[in-house]
Amino acid sequence: MILFIEPISKNIDMYVPAYPLPILEIASFVSSHLPSVDIGVISVPVDYGLPITPQGKAQIHEELIRDILSYKPKAVGISCTAIAQAEETIQICELIKARNPDVITFLGGYFPTLYYEEIFMRTSAVDLIVAGEGEEPALRIVESLVAGKSPFNHGIPNLVWKDNNHLNKTRNGRAFDLRGKTFLDLKLLKSQKSYDILPYAFSRGCPYHCGFCMEKYIRPVRREVPQEIIWGDLSNLVRHSRAHTLLISDALFMSFKLLPTLKALGMKINFETRCDVIDPRILSEIADVCGILALGFESASYETLKRMNKVKDRSHYEKYVSGTAEVFRQAVRMDIPVVVFMIAGYPGDTEEDLKRSLEFVGSLAKIKGEGGYVFKIGECRVYPKTKLHEFASAMPDTIFEDNGVFGENIVRVPSKHLNFETVLSYMNQIFNLSHTTPKLQDAITKTMPLFRIPAKGLSDGMLPDICFRDRERGILKAHGDNLSRIRKLVPALREKYQEWLPGIRQMRSLEV
Repeated sequence: MILFIEPISKNIDMYVPAYPLPILEIASFVSSHLPSVDIGVISVPVDYGLPITPQGKAQIHEELIRDILSYKPKAVGISCTAIAQAEETIQICELIKARNPDVITFLGGYFPTLYYEEIFMRTSAVDLIVAGEGEEPALRIVESLVAGKSPFNHGIPNLVWKDNNHLNKTRNGRAFDLRGKTFLDLKLLKSQKSYDILPYAFSRGCPYHCGFCMEKYIRPVRREVPQEIIWGDLSNLVRHSRAHTLLISDALFMSFKLLPTLKALGMKINFETRCDVIDPRILSEIADVCGILALGFESASYETLKRMNKVKDRSHYEKYVSGTAEVFRQAVRMDIPVVVFMIAGYPGDTEEDLKRSLEFVGSLAKIKGEGGYVFKIGECRVYPKTKLHEFASAMPDTIFEDNGVFGENIVRVPSKHLNFETVLSYMNQIFNLSHTTPKLQDAITKTMPLFRIPAKGLSDGMLPDICFRDRERGILKAHGDNLSRIRKLVPALREKYQEWLPGIRQMRSLEV
């Protein structure tokens, strides 16, 4: 038996009741090549719930480890796609090893790829790390274990392990040929009917090298999934699920060309796009199926966008800003709910940069429509071994929390005369220009049911006991009928905790 696990993220408000796509892709690939091997996929937040107290988390861990050991797996692979999952991932490995040190634990995803040294320095409970794309290495690891051989093999690409305080790293393998991608297998999931959102990656990699993004460290070149695989996957997933929304992931945002195929699925579709890529004329074609249009905008300041490597020059900047405004106007006219993503307090920012963003958002906020919109703006964080860390460290007046990969690492002083309190003030002003409508609330609540609700709001008495797994109300059941109950109460929770909504991310982290 080989188990693959999707851990909990500490960022509650970003919880999406979606299939654990990255680990499901890996598990499906391994299973298709080794059909005689028992493979299982566990999504902790769906299969066990969201902990909102230390006692709730301890209960989930006890049940998870008990179930893992009952399967008697040879190995457990864990997907750690986000920094917010890192500590939870390590803790699960330590709990497994404490109960059965013979179980091989291996990790994959963005965080282990970039920070394998830090993981091995922090714990001895991780045996192997896949640094890069995981299909081929995971298959080779499982093949070795099934054959009774050691997976610590210099012939397997993209592997890192620690031996006698020495790090061993094998050669980097070639980019995975997406023509060899296998169809996703929902039967591997423990609770395959419990997911509301169907995420799908139409491509891998990104040619843009924005200064705050980690994509280039794992997949710097964009490659498309063949259309026959896309259609086979989506048809299969829709047929075997109860999902109502398709969440599209495509770094070049070319999925609009598949619109007739997508419409045939009979689902709402959430599109995410760069502001300088999407053609506003496409909006009239997607209005009837678009659940949310998410625009990665970041800032209205030329100087900030240039530091971010989002724009090349003034000409690009003018098109970037004017294009964003036109896309926004068209979406509002079509009553499409819009989410605009922004970053405040980027290294080097001055108050003038924030003013430009506030003025630009203010001009957009004069437009009203039934679709509504939200300006999702967050503080800037700087993590080691990234281009942003190098950039921020070289800025003489920038001060950030340099607390390593497991720290918050918030930029506290972007520039000499701009402090964090001023950044927060602009964040609040920009967020409060959002235009909330019933259609927007419904669209966001379907995708991110706990969006921007502070952690303390989840223990509020207006949530009935039936929404919790335990009498102590320490574990939230955030799927199925219980998620439907929670969704109905979300507008009241948002209204009650309105003053908390624009706050920094720590307010929305799991209280454990």
